[in-house]
Amino acid sequence: MAKAFRQGALFGVLMLLSGGVQADEEALPRVASASLCADQYILALADPAQVTSLSKHATGPLSAQAEKAQRFTTNRGALEEFLAMETDLVILDTHDAPQLRRVLPEFGIQVYELPQLNRFEDIFSQIKTVGGLLGQGVRAEKLTAELAARLDALQTSASAPKPIISYFRPDGGGAGSGTFVNEVLQAAGYENLQVTLGYDGWQGIPMEELIMTPPPGGITSFFDTSPESARSRFSSHPFYRKLSREEALFAVAGKYWQIGRAHV
Repeated sequence: MAKAFRQGALFGVLMLLSGGVQADEEALPRVASASLCADQYILALADPAQVTSLSKHATGPLSAQAEKAQRFTTNRGALEEFLAMETDLVILDTHDAPQLRRVLPEFGIQVYELPQLNRFEDIFSQIKTVGGLLGQGVRAEKLTAELAARLDALQTSASAPKPIISYFRPDGGGAGSGTFVNEVLQAAGYENLQVTLGYDGWQGIPMEELIMTPPPGGITSFFDTSPESARSRFSSHPFYRKLSREEALFAVAGKYWQIGRAHV
């Protein structure tokens, strides 16, 4: 029963960011996305009439709103596409497409770069920022208030002691302190083994140490979308197979991490 609650809480936290709040349509900036993360913000906040196009990944397996995205045109990230669609604003990730970011303003197109964020409060702040750029400030305020209330309810219902768990990627990497994954695990009522052992960032726990201090269970992500060669690197290890036999692994599809961008 406790395990079922924890898994439900984890999904509850991840699904906080996968929807939007409806608002009346009006004359608003025309926006396009040039990244998967930007797709999620636009789909959650923009009116359909505002969206000139989404990234080529918007309908793929790593998009949490792939079904909703199917109604929109997708782009290849080319300047001429944004010009032809009379786009006012292009949203993309920081460090993506440097040439595009440099050239777009020369044609009067505003560029907004989404940094990688690791805390809910920063994500909520960015929702409001993007909402303001889209002329959807009221919608963004409603969305963040709803998400904050739901997150608070999840954290309040998480009881001590916290189960210890670890996060695994196909390449053997993990998620320690300072990552969005760790933020989610804590909100869902888990204690992250990597943080307990003193690891930060996206590095994994060395296999020798993992075997010496094994967690009761683990969260796996991106095993559903990574190439077979990458999946086999970790999943073929006896330690992983043991956790699998014990049904101690809980799979979270990679698409649910995109706002915080957990590394593949």
